[in-house]
Formats: sequence, structure tokens, C-alpha cells
Amino acid sequence: MTNTLDLNWQTQGVTPTLIQGADAQRLYNLLPEKARNGMRYDENSKLLIGSNSFSAAILDTEAQKYGARVPNLRDLSRPEVTRIVKNRHYTDSRNLIVRSPTDPDYSRNDALLKTIYGLAEEKLGKINSPFMIEGYNFVPNPEDKTGYGLSIVERPDFKVIQDERFDGKYGGQSFSEVDEQGIPNFDKKGNRTWYAKSKGLSGLCLSRSLNLYSGYDNLAFSYDDGRVVFLK
Repeated sequence: MTNTLDLNWQTQGVTPTLIQGADAQRLYNLLPEKARNGMRYDENSKLLIGSNSFSAAILDTEAQKYGARVPNLRDLSRPEVTRIVKNRHYTDSRNLIVRSPTDPDYSRNDALLKTIYGLAEEKLGKINSPFMIEGYNFVPNPEDKTGYGLSIVERPDFKVIQDERFDGKYGGQSFSEVDEQGIPNFDKKGNRTWYAKSKGLSGLCLSRSLNLYSGYDNLAFSYDDGRVVFLK
């Protein structure tokens, strides 16, 4: 007789944390000045305040060294993440969503889009639909005078996910469930909303109301209620 039961136990999926504690200031200091727009470190609470697409990718790259990660699209629907965010914060994922080779509403994104399309085509060949990327980092680029002063670089885990549901025409659609990649299964009776811009480049975040936003232009902007989340 053993002291365990031989059953199909379901282990807890992930353990979340805000960036708060002894290493929070070190992580904040890793962010280039161009990625800190609207973000700050609060010394009293030892908490990193704010969140944007750049900080999510840069801090994810650091977290991976310790067996942790910033949430991706699938993680944004996990109860461990929604519990932290609900009615309090928003958090950015380590994903970008691409809907066209240029951004007609925000030309500041065009330099990044050119690089992203090159990386995506190298990975998959011809791009036929809107797509999401994961597995990248941002590094300072002082020669960039028209964008954010940052360049995107692929990591060994870089991947591209094409899906018609990323098309801007689905902006405003309701959903309750997501598929294995975290993409919404649209349902008129759903209790969450997917927001999307029609063209160009967008980050991806989970709002305090648990809606998914891929409709904003400025990847650098951060609000005080934003929080970068780590999972392990």
C-alpha cells in the first residue's frame, strides 16, 4: 500500500506574481529608457507600476532565464491571471498582432512592421492572413528616428500564428471560451469582448474587465493601473 492514490490528478497550471519584491527594481532597471514610458518603480512597496508591449517582451526575455514567463494570449484566460487582474489592473501579453504591412493610422509602427514581416516570411513563407507573434525581444536603436527608438529581434523560440480571427472585422465580438492557443471562440452570448484595430500593428492586453484588447496603436504607452505579470 502506498501513501498516494493512483488517479489522474490535475496539477495546478501556473503560479502568478506581480513584479514586486527584492528583484523588482533590478528588473525595472533592465528596461531601456525608451521602454519605460509611463512606467515606474515604487520604492515603498517594491512594486513595478505600469505595463506596455515593450516591457512585456523585454521582461519576458529575462524571466525565461529563471523558468518563468510573461503571459501569452492563452495565459490571459487562465484563472490564475484573471484573478490578479479583475477589477484592478490591466496586463500586456508577450504577443503582438499584425494585420497589414504598414499602419495607416500610426506610422510610428511601420519600421517594426517591416522587420516583423521579414521575420514572419522567413519563418512561414508567404503570409496569407493576420498573424500573432511570440518569442522576441526589443533592443535600443538610436538610429531609429521615426519609430520608438527600439528594434525588434527574434529569439530562438520565435513563432508566428496565422488565424483569420485576428482580422479587424471581428473587433467587438463577444466570447466566453478560447481555443488551445487562447484565440477567442466567438459567441453572441459570450461575457467577454475582443477589441481589434482594422490594420497595422497592435499589442495585446487583458483589461480589468477581462476583455482582450488588440486595438491600440502606441506600443509604448503605459497607465498607472498596468502591471506586468510573471508566471511559472
